[in-house]
Amino acid sequence: MLFAIGLGCVGALLAIELLLRVYDPLPHPLTEIRWLYRVDDQGRIELTPGWQGGQTLEGRRTQISINALGLRGAEIGEKQPGERRVLMLGDSFVFGQGVDDDEAVPARLQHALAKAGRDVVVGNAGMTGTGPREWSYTLTRLRPSFEPDAVVAVVYMGNDVLDTLQEPLSAVSGWLLTPDFARVARRSWRFRLRVASRVWDKVEQALSGVNLFAMAEPRPVGHGVPLGEALFLDRDPARDAEMPFLGEVEAAMGKQFDAFVGAAGPLPTVVVLLPSFAVATRDYQAVIATQNQGVPPERQLDPALLERGRGHARVAAWLAARGLRVVDLGPRILADPERARWYLPHDGHFNPAGCEQVAQWLAQVVAELLR
Repeated sequence: MLFAIGLGCVGALLAIELLLRVYDPLPHPLTEIRWLYRVDDQGRIELTPGWQGGQTLEGRRTQISINALGLRGAEIGEKQPGERRVLMLGDSFVFGQGVDDDEAVPARLQHALAKAGRDVVVGNAGMTGTGPREWSYTLTRLRPSFEPDAVVAVVYMGNDVLDTLQEPLSAVSGWLLTPDFARVARRSWRFRLRVASRVWDKVEQALSGVNLFAMAEPRPVGHGVPLGEALFLDRDPARDAEMPFLGEVEAAMGKQFDAFVGAAGPLPTVVVLLPSFAVATRDYQAVIATQNQGVPPERQLDPALLERGRGHARVAAWLAARGLRVVDLGPRILADPERARWYLPHDGHFNPAGCEQVAQWLAQVVAELLR
């Protein structure tokens, strides 16, 4: 009798699991990108050479290929005489979250340069979830094998600033995780069961109210200042003394920019600034109001002290002080009243049209770098 009851329970659970997968056929995001990341012998994050797979985002399945050099895209052979090479560094906006290999910005940039008669290979060294902290060692690792003639690095003026202030990322079972999330992933059988089973994930959410990805929330920084869209960088520079935290951010980012300058050496280099999705597509005052939600009045950002674009100017100044050329795409994006058409509507990354547009803007910049 007990055996029959147990068998019936197992059968019921399997049936519910099957129904959940039929009702919601998209695989769990973590299962799709397992083993995409790894750490090298020095504990540094990198993409796993030879990884093949895909990712489903907003109902669209995209193809992801990591070549033997650890770059996204097709295999790249030895550098040929007369061939020029550009390495692009950055986060998911460079990697191409939500688009195919040949639709990402580096691939479209290579295509745009080819149409202009230039034999240039553009390497996609973007890594989702990373930021300026990872630029220097990624460039150092790839310089001998890729042999770049120029470097383009992209700063996303949203979570890239917050990521700069976090502890270094970890890779567990091929997943790129925050340190706290990594500790859970290493020790918890419940975590692994949640990834594997739709039923168990639903049970955990019902019991704890915690979505699996909420476990990856970044640690609090900034003394209570809202950080999500880095709007605090837009403060009136004359009032900087009132927020010492700005100095902490400059010191942290400055250290990482200095390391990048050292890694780039004499290579022609440009840093591209991208506005955050919310700042680019929504009313600025509405973004401020959203950032202030749930924040004590004494810690809220004062709209009277903020002006869209000041943060870009601030970071551009930090970069220029280090001898780096800066291209700010914020004004170009904001100048188009229909700019939302360049983004995935819910996820917020560039769609294929957005990648194409950014590549067109950068083609002339890169052509000048290679002169």
